[in-house]
Amino acid sequence: MYRLVRLVARFILLVLFGLEVSGLEHVPKEGGAIIAGNHATLMDPVAIGAAIKRPVHFMGKAELFRKPISRAFFRSLHAFPVRRGLADREAIRTAQERVNAGHLLGIFPEGTRNKTSEDLLPFQGGASLIALKTGAPVIPVVVSGFRPFKLRQRVKVAFGKPLHLGGPGKVTKAEVLEGTKAISAEISYLLSRNNGESREIQRRTSV
Repeated sequence: MYRLVRLVARFILLVLFGLEVSGLEHVPKEGGAIIAGNHATLMDPVAIGAAIKRPVHFMGKAELFRKPISRAFFRSLHAFPVRRGLADREAIRTAQERVNAGHLLGIFPEGTRNKTSEDLLPFQGGASLIALKTGAPVIPVVVSGFRPFKLRQRVKVAFGKPLHLGGPGKVTKAEVLEGTKAISAEISYLLSRNNGESREIQRRTSV
């Protein structure tokens, strides 16, 4: 199911929008890793999944799993629920198991979609905690370019260099905080670079 949905999503993105992927060499071809990105639209996980050949096991809000049909669908795509706003130990444990089993974990550290005018919301500590507990690298990623009801607006997915936060082992709150700051800083940098390139392209085409 995952492979089929990914192919369909990739085709739609390429035809209707135009998908531009950079930094894909930073995503490991095997072994566990954490794909941590910004979250501005519902299409962000679709774009990330379409960009990476390997399946990405996304954390999804628990509301998506309440109804039997949607629960079966998202589970077939390797997604699993997380209760937002809570210290969801079951979700963290599941995330660790997926990473330790050699899978790619998809997580949005902002915790919810960013509907503000700010580039990023304050980051939650889940991505940093999982990275420190498993010793897996964090691959920062940003998605930009989605505009409601506007086709052929190039969607850009940019991956950054892996962040190695340490571990595996016991984790302190200070370590989680420092790791979270590092992830936030890298995603902020990638986002500003992406937005800067987009503005330059718009400037050139308007001249």
